[in-house]
Amino acid sequence: MVLGAELVSWSAVLTLRHAGCRTALMVSGHHRPESPAPVGLLGRVVLGVRVAAGHRLVRVVGHGRLEAVEIEEIATGRRRAVACDTLVVTGDWIPDNELARSGGLQLDPASLSPLVDTDLRTSAPGVFAAGNLVHPVDTADVAALAGRHAADRVRAWLDGGAGGGPWGSGVRLRAEPPLRWVAPGLLRFGPGGPTPPRRRFVAWTEREIRAPRVRARQDGRVLAERRLPWSASPGRAFRIPADLVGRADPDAGDVRVELR
Repeated sequence: MVLGAELVSWSAVLTLRHAGCRTALMVSGHHRPESPAPVGLLGRVVLGVRVAAGHRLVRVVGHGRLEAVEIEEIATGRRRAVACDTLVVTGDWIPDNELARSGGLQLDPASLSPLVDTDLRTSAPGVFAAGNLVHPVDTADVAALAGRHAADRVRAWLDGGAGGGPWGSGVRLRAEPPLRWVAPGLLRFGPGGPTPPRRRFVAWTEREIRAPRVRARQDGRVLAERRLPWSASPGRAFRIPADLVGRADPDAGDVRVELR
């Protein structure tokens, strides 16, 4: 059985299939599976894997060897046992932050990643962070592009040209529910305004919104509001165009991002 129903969960299903294992069930605590609908459809039709959405794991059955798991329908409280001999836990990611924590870097309490500005600088001078260390979790190609963004800033810092004031002097970017976090979490104002990798902020939502309208507010005023053509869904990175905060005032306090 696989706990989770996002893209990485389906990757686990394929890995199990390659090893000769059949997935008895996938379980998601959300009312809809986290993965895009075409992925779920292919999984059901081609792989024959069912997804129990709106359920949670409540008990593991077995002594010395897994025999079954008990799941509960969140809306009704009804429980049932599912026979299986392997349980794979996926989703609800946190970054691989052991090195950042041991190094004393300031962490974002919402994402547990190092808090970085839009140049990907951390709280330690000369230390930069990128990719899935800055936010969990994204694909390897997107993480690599963030690394390219960081490399340019690292080179500028080594050449003594990374100005713009001390780290932490920018404006804090904060997520409002149902968003859990947004990264980078600090707006660093330089030529062209605060520019994150690929000119997009990455956020994480707790619930699905198919036609999200994103609003940025600062000091009681709306900086910008826009309906985006892509959905916000749990288990997937939600991208927010950087120009949404382009009118932010460096001296007006936190910028708050919300979904409507």
